[in-house]
Amino acid sequence: MRTFSIHTLGCKVNQYESEQMASLLRSHGWTESDSQSAELRIINTCSVTMDAASKSRQAVRRAVRLPVSGQDGVASQSQVVVAGCWATSDKQSAGQIPGVGLVLTHHDDVSERLTRFLNPAEAASSKPPVVGTRSLPLLDSRQNHNQRAFLKIQDGCDAHCTYCIIPKLRPLPWSKPLDDLIREARQLVDAGHVELVLTGIFLGAYGQETALRRRQSNVNRQPLARAVESLCTQVPGLRRLRLSSLEPGDLNDELLATLRSYEQVVPHFHLPLQSGSDAILRKMNRQYTREDYLRLVDRLHATFDRPALTTDIIVGFPGESDTAFQQTVEIVDHSRFIHIHAFPFSPRPGTAAARWQSNFVRGPIVDQRIDLLRLRANAFSLDFRSTFVHQTVQVLVEREHRTADTDLNHGRCERYFDIHFESEIASPGDLIGVRIDRVTPTRTFATPISSPP
Repeated sequence: MRTFSIHTLGCKVNQYESEQMASLLRSHGWTESDSQSAELRIINTCSVTMDAASKSRQAVRRAVRLPVSGQDGVASQSQVVVAGCWATSDKQSAGQIPGVGLVLTHHDDVSERLTRFLNPAEAASSKPPVVGTRSLPLLDSRQNHNQRAFLKIQDGCDAHCTYCIIPKLRPLPWSKPLDDLIREARQLVDAGHVELVLTGIFLGAYGQETALRRRQSNVNRQPLARAVESLCTQVPGLRRLRLSSLEPGDLNDELLATLRSYEQVVPHFHLPLQSGSDAILRKMNRQYTREDYLRLVDRLHATFDRPALTTDIIVGFPGESDTAFQQTVEIVDHSRFIHIHAFPFSPRPGTAAARWQSNFVRGPIVDQRIDLLRLRANAFSLDFRSTFVHQTVQVLVEREHRTADTDLNHGRCERYFDIHFESEIASPGDLIGVRIDRVTPTRTFATPISSPP
């Protein structure tokens, strides 16, 4: 029996693509196992920051050093494949690590090269090469590592934010054909997933040839709205639909109306802010202003009952003054985000912002600003969750923690915050009703009121 493991770093798109590679391997007779015993180890890497690139390199080196523990007690060496964004940004470095047998970049036909690596004697495909992961199979089975199934519908970005390396690694915007999207969604629901999370490198560019809004076509219906409508009306058994990330320019009247029209769409929106300063937003080359963002937040609150808002913020971008950061705090206070992924600016080589060294912000200042944002988000989260005490919500069970005294389950509700509860019958993947009993600064506790279907 041939065995493989996949270690994934980075975003939801990477997690989806790892599932695709696993599906391809299974179709060739391979069986997934833990990394300790796997004969083939794939490291699907990230390179969005230098820290992510460093962690990717370390993961590859660990995979190469780890011997395969065979059933006969004889250790052997596994084959190691490096894929993903770090494999693309640092292909030469990845290939020079002793023990790496194959490097798969986003500029390769990933399916063809991986298949030929597994079966060297197999004849080369007569089909034209397909750039990136697009030739990998649509998913038709349960995602082993996720209760919420990630469904990639878009790839690539040409917006060129000045801090971001991704347009150099995934430069060609691409959208999954609607028929394929519906077919894959049906297969994932049939496999047992009741919640789908639509993902993409620039999700709002679905159905467009570019992520640059000034160049996008406005002739046809909003493609993302049409995709949401199709999923909600043509995928029996779909209970929840979540969009991974949207920006002010994405949420036009049509998309907002569509999201509001279908009960499967959850009232949780991840809206990357990055900065609340117009001057910094221009330096970042973002496609919105602070007023655009504030209007979006107000429209969401006017459209949905208590929408849960989460965000990303880059702290210490070159030139971020105290005044600029205070403008970010003002938007945070207005939006009342229940979670903020606040992270320090990372000067990624190959980006414009990495060259602005004279304007870098010192570490202690950045740390203080991140701490302030986290305290704000913690307070807003507590206030937000408190409004649901004694109310009923639906929880998708993610995992269970068993001890000698309790059976503590954990899951996420429609608005994405964590809920903990005791149950003897709920299992990961179940969608059950619970009544929220109490909240603490870090946790929400509830009692089940309905059994899994």
